[in-house]
Amino acid sequence: MPSAQEHQTQIHKMTDKQNTISLVEEGNFALLSMQGEGLFNPISLEAFNVALDQVEKNEQYQALLITGEGNNFSQGLDLKFLMTLEPADSLQFVENTMVMIGRLLSFPIPVVSLINGHAFGLGAMLALGSDYRVMRSDRGYICLPEVDLAMSFIPSMNALVTNTISGKLRRDMMLTGKRVTGEEAYATDLVDACGDVEQLLGLAQDVVAPALGKDRLTLGRIKQDLNAPILSVVKAGAGQRKS
Repeated sequence: MPSAQEHQTQIHKMTDKQNTISLVEEGNFALLSMQGEGLFNPISLEAFNVALDQVEKNEQYQALLITGEGNNFSQGLDLKFLMTLEPADSLQFVENTMVMIGRLLSFPIPVVSLINGHAFGLGAMLALGSDYRVMRSDRGYICLPEVDLAMSFIPSMNALVTNTISGKLRRDMMLTGKRVTGEEAYATDLVDACGDVEQLLGLAQDVVAPALGKDRLTLGRIKQDLNAPILSVVKAGAGQRKS
């Protein structure tokens, strides 16, 4: 995916030495990039939330674009970190990540995921929590690997998946951990467009164009209503944002 160009202005960057979250201006868009493998632990999760804070406060941004680095969009939860926790604490952290997904589902400007590579687990949830999705056609998969990790879906994750994916594709992704390519994702309406990695930024700008310039308050309320079946489950969970 595109790195920061000369005309871009970096407005936020936080790192845990392995997973960096950066935010740059791309015209009237905010481009949030997850570098490294895009793993989520407390540091990177809070960095992501801080980046969302920055975008939400700046009314010049008309859309939020989210992408990764190299062959990874996001590999999801930092399993090495989770293995250091007691089961209850591990579950709490997973619940906390879904609070962030809930923010995207009600974010006051359109959110587009530019899936430049693998989107696994929470990375797939991040894409599903976006309003629009464009995906690289020649490399990378969207995958829900929980069944192969002996992990079940917490209620908020289950609500997100079951309200955004349907039919045989949902069955196969949840029960078999099926890996979905960009071309298959496009053919099944899981993403709005797919193409070469160099095309993703342009594709994202094209698919989101009809939703630009809308009143933020109105759009946020409509998204809350549209995603109410998911947001109600997120809010009923034990998730919270920890600074």
